Amino acid sequence: MRGATTWMLLICLLIGQFYGELCRASPIGEEDSTVPEYQDDDYDYDGDDDATSPEGPPAEIVEDVQSLPPYFDQSDVSIQARPGDDVTINCDARNFQIKNIALWYKNTTLLATGQSAINNRVEVMKNNSLRIAGVTREDADDYYCEVLPQGVRQHTALSVGAKLSILCDGRDVTDRSQTFKQGDHHRLVCQTFLPTKTDIKWSFNGQRLHTSEKETAEGVVVLDNVDEENAGVYQCLGDDGSADPPHGMVTVDVQYSPKVSTHRHHVNTIEGDTAELYCDYRASPIAISFFIKDGKTLSLSEKYSIKNSLHKEHNRTTLIIKHVEDSDLGEYLCHVENAIGSNEVRIQLSYSPETPQFENSSINGNEVTMHWLVRSLQPLSEAMLDYKLSMSYTWSTVSIIHTQRHDKDNGIWKITHQMELTPGLWHARIKTKNTAGWSHFSPEHDILIKEQEESTEIDEGAVPPEDLVRAGFGVGASSKTNAACTKQLLPIAMLAGLSISLLRL
Repeated sequence: MRGATTWMLLICLLIGQFYGELCRASPIGEEDSTVPEYQDDDYDYDGDDDATSPEGPPAEIVEDVQSLPPYFDQSDVSIQARPGDDVTINCDARNFQIKNIALWYKNTTLLATGQSAINNRVEVMKNNSLRIAGVTREDADDYYCEVLPQGVRQHTALSVGAKLSILCDGRDVTDRSQTFKQGDHHRLVCQTFLPTKTDIKWSFNGQRLHTSEKETAEGVVVLDNVDEENAGVYQCLGDDGSADPPHGMVTVDVQYSPKVSTHRHHVNTIEGDTAELYCDYRASPIAISFFIKDGKTLSLSEKYSIKNSLHKEHNRTTLIIKHVEDSDLGEYLCHVENAIGSNEVRIQLSYSPETPQFENSSINGNEVTMHWLVRSLQPLSEAMLDYKLSMSYTWSTVSIIHTQRHDKDNGIWKITHQMELTPGLWHARIKTKNTAGWSHFSPEHDILIKEQEESTEIDEGAVPPEDLVRAGFGVGASSKTNAACTKQLLPIAMLAGLSISLLRL
């Protein structure tokens, strides 16, 4: 019974306390007869109460806030601006009172006292902010607002951009590097911030970059379908006639799929020998390379080995095939790929001669001497030379059967041919044959035979010009029409001076 009574008292106390808090009553055990009874209808909105009394506690709180010294949330701030911009530098002092005064300094130079500006370049706003109209690079410095009498300061570092800026797709990239991808489209814009008119001049890798008149006037360079050749340094100069015109640059890197090539698309070999096939490539980012034959990737083994090297600023991958047999002949693919894409080049391995390569030529009047190099480990049995005048549809051919035995160690043959041609632009190509078959034709070589000065003297007994024209061996002075036609005829003579000899390299 006693326990039940205790619990009842505790419950009553809790209920009483809760009800007292709701009614803003005094704690249990205290009585306050001064608290008026709440009446909604008689509430005096204009009357004074304890909350608004100047003698109550709130007045003491206000007095405490006013006594706190001014301070800054940030003591150091930095802002950036371009030449010509209007810049406002804030003085964000907390607890700033009427008795305080703000001073503005540029480094150690006083700019303003309170609302009064000493320097005519600046203006002090009502909130103590400092406004600078049309900033220049000379305005870049350390500014600080000092609040007196406490002497608290806020420093603002103002930096003003260069007189010239380069924007890439709207972003300032002056004196920075940019990375583009193959196939991208980008727009470089050069802007100047000068009071006088400037002539915008672009250069790429040190060479003047010519753009359309409209693009030049707007200072724009358009990079459409970006590729490897667009990588480099772009420089912009704002020619304002001064000795030190404003300028800027941007370095462009391009990520592109591999560029693969080889100088030997056809490789000659003999049975039982070791053959080497290679390809050169450039790629960004880094790439991997491998060889494919008959649709299968070749793996390293006793038969195949791979060698990677650097050759004339290119990466070179070489496939080494040991103990060549007939099944090794055929087409090989050198495949190179990176994160951007892939590329490949085809290489033919055979017993036939390799494609002849032009070495050099010399011209003496109408006489031309040409030299080709051919690689063949088997003996050459024949060479065939094709030549034609430019714009002609048909080739003329001279065949040479005479050969000399080659050097097995080198397998390099040098073919020399001499012939006389009429003035004009000629094209020549050559192919060779060994015991296994014919090579492909070499790339065409151009030969320009210039017009010779005509002699006005005619020797006695000489063939009349008309006969020369009819025979197709010269140009008659009596007929300009015949002379023009004669230039389109075949060579006036073929010299028998063709020789095939070994060149030990």
